[in-house]
Amino acid sequence: MYVLTVTFPCSTLLLIPFYIFTHEKRFRKYKEGSAGLAALQTEYAQIRERLEELTARGAISEYTKCTITDMSKKVLENIAMKHDSVREGVETVMGGKVLEYEAKTILKRGIAQGEKRGLEQGIPQGEEKLSRLIEKLITDNRQQDVLQVTQDKKYREKLYEEYRIS
Repeated sequence: MYVLTVTFPCSTLLLIPFYIFTHEKRFRKYKEGSAGLAALQTEYAQIRERLEELTARGAISEYTKCTITDMSKKVLENIAMKHDSVREGVETVMGGKVLEYEAKTILKRGIAQGEKRGLEQGIPQGEEKLSRLIEKLITDNRQQDVLQVTQDKKYREKLYEEYRIS
């Protein structure tokens, strides 16, 4: 049997999505507004709060928190398929829409970091590549082409190939 306090060491967080099984036999009794459903919602609010605390302390990442929340939601969707009040009650506490927002935030942050790194690496590489091309053009007395490669991307690419600059 899963006990809520036992599932909170970081090494056992994977069990949280399956905590709903401890309530499965009582699903039929949980109706909107019932004390049982309210108790279930309170437990899942505590789970969410503890996950947020772990995230704030740096014990787990935002990604881990979102993954556990998403897994909990998927287990809940399957196990409580015929019990709308249970599914909806827990989803409102665990945050279906909040999860989507947090996951999007993580994704956007990752994209922004990737773009920044790409620019940090790509700009110097591009400058070096263009510098080599201009140097070769000047060496070959092709000053007219120097201006053109700074303005015409297709022509610049053609000359990169011609001079085998990659």
